[in-house]
Amino acid sequence: MRQVRWASLMVVGLAMLAASGVRPAAADIRSDQAAAILEWPSIIFAEADVLPDDVEVVDTVIQLTNTSTDPVYAWCFYSNANSHCSNTGLVCVDGTDCCIPDVGCGVCTPGWNEIDFRVQLTPLQPIGWLASQGMSGFDPIPPLAIGDFPINGVINFGIGGSSNAGSAIPPVPESPFNGSLRCIAVDEDNVPVDRNVLKGESTLEIFENGDTDDFDEVQVAKHNAIGIQAIEGAVDDDNVLVLGGDEPEYNGCPNFLILNHFFDFAENPAVPDDYNDGPFPICTALTLVPCCVDYLRQIPGGSVIQYLVYNEFEQRFSTSTPFDCKFVSLLSNIDTTQNLRSIFSAGVAGTTTGQTRINALACGVLGIATEFHDCDFPDELDVPAEFNLHYQGDREEADLIVLP
Repeated sequence: MRQVRWASLMVVGLAMLAASGVRPAAADIRSDQAAAILEWPSIIFAEADVLPDDVEVVDTVIQLTNTSTDPVYAWCFYSNANSHCSNTGLVCVDGTDCCIPDVGCGVCTPGWNEIDFRVQLTPLQPIGWLASQGMSGFDPIPPLAIGDFPINGVINFGIGGSSNAGSAIPPVPESPFNGSLRCIAVDEDNVPVDRNVLKGESTLEIFENGDTDDFDEVQVAKHNAIGIQAIEGAVDDDNVLVLGGDEPEYNGCPNFLILNHFFDFAENPAVPDDYNDGPFPICTALTLVPCCVDYLRQIPGGSVIQYLVYNEFEQRFSTSTPFDCKFVSLLSNIDTTQNLRSIFSAGVAGTTTGQTRINALACGVLGIATEFHDCDFPDELDVPAEFNLHYQGDREEADLIVLP
């Protein structure tokens, strides 16, 4: 499964062993400490024509920070996970999106491509931009704005006269956009470096009930970028980054991702039944991206995911799904199209909350979750909250990132 409809999408000690020369890798993936590789699994931009009636714009604010006292470069890659119609070239989810009355239907063809760019970061300073607008590479960086909610891009001057002038950050290539972002610490020649100095966040912004100059309501959800730390002295100057395994350059991706969650359509226990036409059902969307990718040959990573689902009585359910490049789904759509019959549905699980352990069989995965506190699926997904998953164990096999 590559993606869901846009209404639903609005709908998350390392040292060398002296005797053997093998560097042990830990699944030390972090979202709260600086790293050499950052992953934002969910970068979203969409406009009113593909959104629910009360939503005008959905956009993502991306923040990237250098935590060191020296300048650093970041080589970044937008991954576009959209499928497109064979007859119109428009973004699609399935074949019905490619049907033209009195003409016929095309094929919804899965696709993947990347756009790369460089960012120069000044010491101890952040940089930020809207996914829909990017940031120009000339001096001065112009203000970025969406309606009456501006994000003013300015040149940062740092220690020793350094600046981020020349950072050429493009906007995402199309609307709607369903993708991800990965940034890697490099030197001025684009050679990866073992500097764990990058930290990032993203903020999902949902503008409702108005035009782009007069929004009545804005909903936001935020999560930290996922960091993969480099092993000091292990990163060489080739274009293959080795995550985990027997001879790692970076910490390995986790063996298990752990998601603690409400089962879909459970009633929100924090909201009284008589409050504002309550009760309000809760549902959760899961976003996964692969650790491995070949940017040189334009080959996206993929995997088969196993899910072990436990309810509050420790009863276990299971299912599995394959995916390429990016996976986005409500939990209750992972195993079936009939949400109320899903093992992730509160009615089937029999309890309000549970835990899901996610294991990738091929390429390792990273992910986030988005919880909706007013879930009238598929018509309405309101009040989102994004959060990072927990990680456990380390994979035996290395995951590779191949740079151009």
